[in-house]
Amino acid sequence: MKLLCIHFFVMVSIMLAGSSHAWDVLVVQNYRTKPYSEVIRGFKAASSARTTELVMSEMNGAEALREIRKRRPDLILAIGMDSLLTVKKINDIPIVYCMVLSPETVLGDEKNITGISMNIPPEKYLSTLLKALPHLKKIGLVYNPRKTGTIVDKTHPAAEKMGIRLTALKAERARDLPRMLESLPDGLDAYWMLPDSTFTAPEAVEALIFYSMRSRVPIFTFSEKYLRMGAFLSLDLDAYELGKQAGELSDKVKSGVEVAAIPRTDAEIAVPTINRTIAAKLGIVLNSSSLKKFRFLNKE
Repeated sequence: MKLLCIHFFVMVSIMLAGSSHAWDVLVVQNYRTKPYSEVIRGFKAASSARTTELVMSEMNGAEALREIRKRRPDLILAIGMDSLLTVKKINDIPIVYCMVLSPETVLGDEKNITGISMNIPPEKYLSTLLKALPHLKKIGLVYNPRKTGTIVDKTHPAAEKMGIRLTALKAERARDLPRMLESLPDGLDAYWMLPDSTFTAPEAVEALIFYSMRSRVPIFTFSEKYLRMGAFLSLDLDAYELGKQAGELSDKVKSGVEVAAIPRTDAEIAVPTINRTIAAKLGIVLNSSSLKKFRFLNKE
């Protein structure tokens, strides 16, 4: 009997220990896509959590919220803006977001939400551009204040510290882009294409590429997609590394750190890529010694 009691005590202890270490994370995403899959892969690589997935495109917002409350995860990983907009209504479960551009536009001082934005710090953007264009002094851009105003506000002081003159013109409609491009000063060393959905429609991109070729001003963009369309340099987020950042935040919460004590932050790692063909067309001489960590779209 004594042996049975000891055996029972040991089994219960093991079960309790196992349950105390369990950490269930519900991954909420609007749809399935390769970048989101890379985020999840990175999250799993960095976190000890057990993950399940919820795809919101397969249900409406109210159904998603009911399902989340039914599952009662220890933490929610919200991938993408739509997912964040849905789950931010929940205030009693820790939430970590990622793959969200300018989350400050939809969040307040929620105590249960932290995460990593898609915003790359302006200093990183500018230092990357300087490596490709060492004589850079003047940059121009057109932006929608409602969508990327925060990025531009942060960029002005960063550019000034680096001795770069930034000309930023406001526009709220894609059809205004050609006119605003004509209003940019002559002699720019680069045009910075921000992740602003106002100006990513095909006709807007076409107008920008035409401006670049005519004015011989290289375009610095946020996605290799536009590099293939005629931009000179891109700085792309690494979705896998973004997922790893999110996994690290999840484990902090698991360890007992209050969510409110974990600062919301920006993406840490991005990949620079140069379009050699466009560089040649614009007469840009590439210094291989300063571009060792760059990828190249075209072979030499």
